[in-house]
Amino acid sequence: MNNLDELLLLAEIASLYYEENLTQEEIARRLGISRSGVSRLLARSRELGLVDIVVHHPLKTAHELQQELIARYNLHDALVLLNPHPQEYVLDKLGALAARYVDRQLRDDMTLGISWGTSMLQVVSSLRPTRRLRLNVVQLMGSISATSPDVDGPEIARRFATLYGAQCYYLHAPLLVASPAVRDALLSERSMQETIRMMSQMNMALVGVGATSAGGSGLVRAGYLNEQELAAVRALGAVGDVSGYFLDQAGNICPLELHDRLVAVPLELLRRTPEVIAVAAGLVKAAPMLAAVRSGLVHTVITDETCAKEMLALDTRVETAPKGLRS
Repeated sequence: MNNLDELLLLAEIASLYYEENLTQEEIARRLGISRSGVSRLLARSRELGLVDIVVHHPLKTAHELQQELIARYNLHDALVLLNPHPQEYVLDKLGALAARYVDRQLRDDMTLGISWGTSMLQVVSSLRPTRRLRLNVVQLMGSISATSPDVDGPEIARRFATLYGAQCYYLHAPLLVASPAVRDALLSERSMQETIRMMSQMNMALVGVGATSAGGSGLVRAGYLNEQELAAVRALGAVGDVSGYFLDQAGNICPLELHDRLVAVPLELLRRTPEVIAVAAGLVKAAPMLAAVRSGLVHTVITDETCAKEMLALDTRVETAPKGLRS
């Protein structure tokens, strides 16, 4: 068999197998050769470049962007979803990517904290665990409101816990209350003290990242802030929030009186958590995500290509945060 004959045979076998979906046994009978011979020739066709196998992964990630984020911000890990999807499906895909990642990290006897919001809902909705685990799941932020029960903290924490057969601990209070005295009184309740105690044992926290731009703030959507109050927060330098704590572009905690009225994971406990994973996507979340990684509160980011590229672009234009976190 000369070289051209060999190439033609390899191409014919490859076409029958990859394009016409015949089995190796069917090809062997049709061409009068052994099944092992078909297998060997298919391998040879790949070696010679007659066949290119391309896996179109529905959750394909941008490896170079991930490595750049990890190196620049000293992260534990990063996942960056490529953006060939229509924009309206990006959050669905990101939730699926984050759900697969979180599920792989979970082990028996871990305590996981989870915040609220659309990205957290997408993560929980995408979870498909195949085993039960001895977990503790802790609600990190007080409730949103009765108008958005699907993205509220208690419901998201409950659904996550139910999927794994885990114990769930709740914050039975609004996220933002009238005064520091009210907040302190609520946190002194026995059930709340137990939840705070479980927060102190967290191995991992899963958080969304809020923006201070129009349409990007969960606190506005939940009714805790109006647009004028959000503008005042912005005027003090805030670009986004993590679990209700507002950050400036350098990653410092903004000096806001509302932090003293916040019913959420205490900042020092979030700071002590070994693994905090932030999930957010889109241009509007780039500045908040940059602030979050600069703050040192976040160790792993799960985002999309648009957000990651804008984070890196912004990083060349704003002052680098000092190491650590200032309040």
